[in-house]
Amino acid sequence: MIKISGIYTVRDTPRPHFWDIVFDWEDQMSATLGVPLIPVGKKYNQIYRPNVVKKIINRFNAYQLRDQYFFSPQNYYLAFHIGPPGVYSFYTRNNVIPIIIDFWRQENIKRLESIFRISPAVFVTSREVFNYLQDIGAKLELKHLSLSLPDKYTGLNNSSLRDIDIIQMGRSNAKLDEYMSQFLNDFPNMNYVSGKKIGNEIHMVSTQLGFLGVFKDREEFINLLKRSRISLVSAPGLDEDRERTGGFSPVTPRFLESAACGCKLLGLYPQNDDFEFYGIKEVCTSVTSYDQFRNLACEYLAQRTIPDYTSFLESHLTSKRANELLNKLKN
Repeated sequence: MIKISGIYTVRDTPRPHFWDIVFDWEDQMSATLGVPLIPVGKKYNQIYRPNVVKKIINRFNAYQLRDQYFFSPQNYYLAFHIGPPGVYSFYTRNNVIPIIIDFWRQENIKRLESIFRISPAVFVTSREVFNYLQDIGAKLELKHLSLSLPDKYTGLNNSSLRDIDIIQMGRSNAKLDEYMSQFLNDFPNMNYVSGKKIGNEIHMVSTQLGFLGVFKDREEFINLLKRSRISLVSAPGLDEDRERTGGFSPVTPRFLESAACGCKLLGLYPQNDDFEFYGIKEVCTSVTSYDQFRNLACEYLAQRTIPDYTSFLESHLTSKRANELLNKLKN
């Protein structure tokens, strides 16, 4: 039986802001599994900035061969990866269970197999990616573990302050931007809040109040969602983004976070394996025209009740994913 002894984390290193949600998952998994977080510290460069010598050694699978024949782990560690890693290191060796987020179709499958070929399990968070890798016969011990809502965000939907009519946070979608532009022409008094990425900073702007500030942490974003009546959500890999992802369109955490904050959801997404797995269509309509967008937005804004997403969210909590991970490792 595989025993998880800790979770590697890059939280003590220079990293982009989008790692913050990963740290929330790590915190909850650490609490649920009863294991410590292990900061990688100065070893960060071994993972993401390997030197030339390390790259050459990796080309010959030298580290994997050493571990395969001379290292029999007793304890195992979890490690989240945003995208597949490029090299074999302490962060990917055969006593580490990877959880891979943001896997796109153009990824180098041979390199992925080379790095993780002796791993006891390789988790991917997208059901669509999991099915794809199985279909092409990837030589890995693949398992699926979908993204989740950190438990601390449950019970946020009772906020009575709803002074933002519509919000679109994180990735924007060109079609939703177009619909929203038309909607603001029809209803110019709407308070619409959206974000603009400038460097590594997110500048939030309101159509009624102007510049709201630079938002640097998740608590600030969550507080904005709690003030919002409608959250516009979309999947990656649509329209102009298809080339980047190769057509993969996973469910993003924003769907879960928006529901947890009591927002009515209005979105644009495909009916694929991921969205069917989550049951997103039960809580969010994927619009196909401006008229549909306009009618639903007006209907949602006229409603003063806060939706009850309890049963939907309970099946996607991080604590449940942690126990699911353990069960899948047992098998």
